[in-house]
Amino acid sequence: MMETSSPRRGGRSALAAFLKALALAAVVALGTASANPELLRMQRDASQWPMANGNYQGWNFSRLDQITSYNVKNLQVKWTLQLGVTDSLEAPPIVVGNTMYILTPKPNTVYALDLAREGYILWSYRPEQPNLDQAKACCGAQSRGLSYADGKIIINTLDGQLIALDAATGAVVWNTQVTDLSITETTTNAPLIVGANIIIGNEGGERGVRGWVAAYDLQSGTQVWKYYSTGPNEDMGIGERWAPFYEADKRWTQPGVDTWYGDSWKLGGGTAWGYFTYDPESNLFYYGTSNCAPWNPDYRRDPATAPDLETYSSKYCASTIARDATTGEMVWAYSNTPQDQWDFDEPGQNFVADLTIDGKLVKALIKPARNGFFYVFDRLTGELVREPFAYTNVNWATGVDMETGVPIYNEDALTFTDIPTPISVCPFIAGNNWYNDAYSPSTGLVYFQAENRCATFTGTEAEYTPGESYILMSFTDIGNGPGGWTGELQAWDPVTGQKAWGLKSTVSQDAKPVFATAGGLVFGGTDTGEFRAVDAASGRVLWTFRTGSNFRGSPMSFTGPDGRQYIAVVTSQAPTDPQIGADTAADNAGRYRRTGSTLYVFGLP
Repeated sequence: MMETSSPRRGGRSALAAFLKALALAAVVALGTASANPELLRMQRDASQWPMANGNYQGWNFSRLDQITSYNVKNLQVKWTLQLGVTDSLEAPPIVVGNTMYILTPKPNTVYALDLAREGYILWSYRPEQPNLDQAKACCGAQSRGLSYADGKIIINTLDGQLIALDAATGAVVWNTQVTDLSITETTTNAPLIVGANIIIGNEGGERGVRGWVAAYDLQSGTQVWKYYSTGPNEDMGIGERWAPFYEADKRWTQPGVDTWYGDSWKLGGGTAWGYFTYDPESNLFYYGTSNCAPWNPDYRRDPATAPDLETYSSKYCASTIARDATTGEMVWAYSNTPQDQWDFDEPGQNFVADLTIDGKLVKALIKPARNGFFYVFDRLTGELVREPFAYTNVNWATGVDMETGVPIYNEDALTFTDIPTPISVCPFIAGNNWYNDAYSPSTGLVYFQAENRCATFTGTEAEYTPGESYILMSFTDIGNGPGGWTGELQAWDPVTGQKAWGLKSTVSQDAKPVFATAGGLVFGGTDTGEFRAVDAASGRVLWTFRTGSNFRGSPMSFTGPDGRQYIAVVTSQAPTDPQIGADTAADNAGRYRRTGSTLYVFGLP
């Protein structure tokens, strides 16, 4: 029970504090009741890893600390499993009890592995996917995670099936088709389970698919609610609870229509294909939306007044959105890149954490965004609690106006049909992509892989064809940004806005997922096939292991049946890796990796 003092002692101020405490307690109680109780318990048990990124808050951090910065040099391979997939595997394993579950890319297969017998396959399941040829994801055969709750393994396949399996046997409990394959609408993200709701989104912004998030009943697979990123208020779940912080969002009667030219919102992108996070206290869940469609903004704004960034801001693609996890109602939204024209999706994690900034407790939402800026929001209101700062080379904007919340655009970076941008725009596509990031409550730092590329953009023209590419943008002069580096593993303090350290690469981007532990370590891979452990405080590389492949799925950690801590990672490489010739550079990443996928499990001697 929460202790409170009598409201009579301090007059009105004490009474106000008392009522505020009661209100907060009510919110906490409501949120906790809405969360899935079993998942809450499992997240407190560091030996298990019940969901992608480990907890509702999206930290991708393990509280296990047997493997430390002092003994990690002794880490060795304990066992491996060949997964039989010659494509990039992006879904991290999960661990429930003494069973590890793995989801492969298409044709999607689930494996249940007995950890007591070094990966003995208890069962495997591959759904029938008769229309798999229609499942065309943007950049490969992505499936980014599977989830567990109430004795069920929940997956969504690339061809849009949402499936519940019996976790013990692999038997199908139910199967629901949730996408329209005629427009190549797919599902790629790890489901978020809150209470009895399974929350997922769609993928297809590059093909003019209109973005949505939806909830399905955990027991039956029936749809509970579904809301879109664009369109009329009723389609978007905008109602009485809609309370955005900035005037740029408040001023519109129907932001999902009024900020689009004509009916361009119907093909507007804004899909929800990345990771969801959740705040049990407020019962809000958070996610970012994809690029606006098409990339060429001339199809989304009045040509007579272009660029008219204020009117045609294309809400809410390339945005951060907060919704009620029970009802789906949109509570607030923020356009990270209004009128996005550079493919600045926001699929990565939005970390939920409580921070003390300038002596005040902040219920924060932390995001190193794809557009190159690092954001810290008040997660209850959407207010920016510190000025966003660039973590890589950024020249499409000079910053963010703290009064309006709107980026300060560089006019030379704006794109138009048949006119190349006068400058090479930075970052090109992403400063930090969808790859899993990590937040460590031990160090207070956020870890992620920054990219440093730039390119010239030119808008193109074409008619929309269902299921086909709807980008309408060409790129030239793609190259590294200033500074001579291509990628950098970075550590930032969201409280001070200061960079703690960086580990630069000049050979390749090393754009990979990263994972942190209470043992003072950050794990991740490189383009040259090295799996490495880095000191979380200093950035010093402490241990490496050459895997012979690439890294698209995040590492994770668990406690085995023997009570010892293990680190697991799946290495994988799609068939696109080029062959090596006599003239291939000695430091070319292709010299260190080949097509295939392998689960590695590491432990101490």
